[in-house]
Amino acid sequence: MRNAVIIHGKPTKERYDNPELPKPHEANWLSSVGMELGKKGIPTKIPAMPKPYFPDYDDWRNATNDVVFEADTLCVGHSAGAEFLLRLLSTEKHIELEKLVLVAPYADEAGKYGGFSKYILDTQIGRRVGKLTILSSLDDSSAIQQNAHRLEQAIPEAELIELDGFGHFMLGNTMKSTDFPELIDILVQ
Repeated sequence: MRNAVIIHGKPTKERYDNPELPKPHEANWLSSVGMELGKKGIPTKIPAMPKPYFPDYDDWRNATNDVVFEADTLCVGHSAGAEFLLRLLSTEKHIELEKLVLVAPYADEAGKYGGFSKYILDTQIGRRVGKLTILSSLDDSSAIQQNAHRLEQAIPEAELIELDGFGHFMLGNTMKSTDFPELIDILVQ
């Protein structure tokens, strides 16, 4: 059965601890996209990752043990969530997906968060994914834009779509609405 999974990114600890702000799995466009997919008959999970301000791959993987990653699964990863999905697909090479969308893909090149980004990217991921799309915004940080281009070059099947005015795809950054029709179109077409 077709399903979707959205993996949130990494907030600062201060933002995460602020009781007035939504938790990462409820923030920005994630819930809105999940509800829109649900209306289209696609059940969507948005797991709350443990200690998202200091991501640990094994902890995040354990948090997704009940998530179905199959050939009819649509996966979206935002920022560190994109990095998590790339590592998952690079280490668990039996996983096939219908679609993978990497939104503002983050990579911890400096190792600031331990071993979260320490893995060898499987450049053959695109062969196990029906469609692989990278979404980047022209007004995001140069590091995110460079990583998006690096991934496009490393994974031959990847399609890079550059949007303008989305920042890091976070409300309050430059994104003005929880609506994200560009992502919905990629997922349901």
